[in-house]
Amino acid sequence: MGTNSLIIDLRSKLPWHRRYMTTTTTALLWGCWFLLWRPIVVLYTLIAYDKPYAFHKLFNAFWTGLQMDMMTLIACAVVLCLWCKLIPSHTVKQTRRKEITDYARYFDIPEQEIAEGRSKKITVVHHNEQGKIEHLE
Repeated sequence: MGTNSLIIDLRSKLPWHRRYMTTTTTALLWGCWFLLWRPIVVLYTLIAYDKPYAFHKLFNAFWTGLQMDMMTLIACAVVLCLWCKLIPSHTVKQTRRKEITDYARYFDIPEQEIAEGRSKKITVVHHNEQGKIEHLE
């Protein structure tokens, strides 16, 4: 396996009991999947051997439905591709980074106090009764 592969296969690095567990679980899930198909296979064999005409009619109905589903799926994919290409996307506008002067003007605190508060590990913020910042320690 090359280094540019999209599949990451680290199975050989797992311990043996984990590999055994995952392999057994995978086999059990495949077995359950086959058991889910059992009624359809039984129905298929009953129709195919008893009444060949009814089987062909059922098969044609299934095939027509499958064709319609595929055409609908392709139409949805085309509509989504056109939607992505024709409708402009709204991009997020980058705001400029706030400077210390912006914070000083907004909170009405000296720039030196804000710079000192940023450089310290612990900063105490003092508020008044209205919640406005008075000063930093």
